[in-house]
Amino acid sequence: MTPEPGPSGAARAQGTDMDVDTTGRAKDALLREAVGTLPAPELRDALDRAARPEYQASKAVRNALLALRRHHDPLPYLGRPQYRPTIPYLAAVVSDACLNRTIELLGDHSEEPSRRQLRDVLATVHGEYDDAVVAVMLAAVAWDDLPATRLCLDELAGDPRYGLTTAAVAAGGTAVADDRDGGSDTVEPTADDPGPVGG
Repeated sequence: MTPEPGPSGAARAQGTDMDVDTTGRAKDALLREAVGTLPAPELRDALDRAARPEYQASKAVRNALLALRRHHDPLPYLGRPQYRPTIPYLAAVVSDACLNRTIELLGDHSEEPSRRQLRDVLATVHGEYDDAVVAVMLAAVAWDDLPATRLCLDELAGDPRYGLTTAAVAAGGTAVADDRDGGSDTVEPTADDPGPVGG
């Protein structure tokens, strides 16, 4: 479950190329829907923080973040093509502390936890973070195709607290399976937009 240094899988797959394949769109839908469950004040706070220099967003992404901030309710605009590259940055900002706490609680099992270990830790994490934040964290881990990806997808699908549609989770699961079969053509980051860093 421990992420590798550098851009997350979400950031790598997002990129800025609008000619994404079906796998990329399925992963897009999963992460976008998870971010979309955030309460409006939390989403606006994430927009403020994601534009900070430590996340090293490209100028285009920073401009998109600033444009989203000007909307009274930015949520309906997240699915528009010009705003989609902001989603992994928002996910990173929102889930960073929750992910670090989860990794801390998993301890030596953080690389490849069992289902029981992950659920035991999530029971504690839910007492410290909102359900929507936990959902974003699980979706972001699923993006990275880490050993815990399938467990995270199962949690998203099986727990109604996360508020994700079955279709979005199923699409994400299909995309993960495609990746492991070597079928993913996800977009690599460009030099101008390497993906979110820090947190």
